[in-house]
Amino acid sequence: MEINILKVLNSVNPLSEQDCDDVLKILKTRQLNKGDHWLEEGKVNYNVAFVEDGYLRRYWVKDGDEITDAFYFENDICVDLPSIIGKTKPLSNVVAMRRTLLTTFSYAEFNKLCEKSMALEHLNRILVEFSLLRFYNRTASFILKTPKERYDDLVKAKSPILQKATQYHISSYLGIGPQHLSRLRAGK
Repeated sequence: MEINILKVLNSVNPLSEQDCDDVLKILKTRQLNKGDHWLEEGKVNYNVAFVEDGYLRRYWVKDGDEITDAFYFENDICVDLPSIIGKTKPLSNVVAMRRTLLTTFSYAEFNKLCEKSMALEHLNRILVEFSLLRFYNRTASFILKTPKERYDDLVKAKSPILQKATQYHISSYLGIGPQHLSRLRAGK
């Protein structure tokens, strides 16, 4: 299964055989059962996870309520860059929504590999840029779009969120209540 991550990384930026061998050496496999956490608020985790199978949900807790911020599906990378770069504890949680298989690696170990390889350094930059764009686009959607427009964007993108997530988590992700989501789905 570790080969899948190499296929995805190579599709982002071609790597040499040596780069692939070096990356393979730092990879670990971890299985989470439904409800197991990959990241927990307040608990240090300076690792990166690549979702092989299953899916994860990022959420924040405010006034006792869970607010869904992101979903990570197969072939996606899940990392809390602000806590890693800032050397702080995560403020959010990431939980497995079903049995989930992850390929993981230490961000620090990957950075050591980047020091030796221009291709890995370039790959790292692209992945960080992708993470920034994901955050920026989500933030912009909440500032510039209505909940209906955010829902329509999910529909147009044929997002797996609509097929796999519960109505409660989808509505939280859109920043609305479940009843409002029901009305949007009904076209009212």
